[in-house]
Amino acid sequence: MRRFLAQLALSAVLLCGSGIALSAQARKPAVFPSLTSYSLDRQKVDMPSGFEGQIDLLMISFQAEQQKDLETWFPVAQAIQHSNFSFRYYRLPVSARENMLFRWWEVSSMRSDETDPETWHWIVPLFVDKNSFRQSLQIPDERQIALLLTDRQGHVLWQAYGPLTPEKKASLLAAVAATHQN
Repeated sequence: MRRFLAQLALSAVLLCGSGIALSAQARKPAVFPSLTSYSLDRQKVDMPSGFEGQIDLLMISFQAEQQKDLETWFPVAQAIQHSNFSFRYYRLPVSARENMLFRWWEVSSMRSDETDPETWHWIVPLFVDKNSFRQSLQIPDERQIALLLTDRQGHVLWQAYGPLTPEKKASLLAAVAATHQN
């Protein structure tokens, strides 16, 4: 019986080990897709190369109701940006591809909601195939906001989901510090 249990345990370890290896091989690092859009201040942004930081925090939302969760991240993002000149943060509200009239309406609504024109440059609405976009960035669903720290080439260096927590803040600060040292 002991021998059987030992073999069973070894088989489980081997199966788990091979499963981990397979999932690690199958899961390539996420890279922000090449896209072109316009910020709320009507500036063309070629992504990811057009992001202005050496590292950029991309705050991705999928629904208007997620604004409260985004706002929890603003103080830490602003603090990092003030102390690290190679860091920038962007808000990327993601919507499905729509006709030009809908896009115009949506962007106009965002401009009227965001009363400080200084922030318009950092808000870049995306009208994309949402499923393909999420898959390329390995974002599991649209139920939560996604935060991605990327380099100039769009490689995702760090990611988190949902509102800010002390653990997520510490993790982000450590990721930014690690990129600053390289």
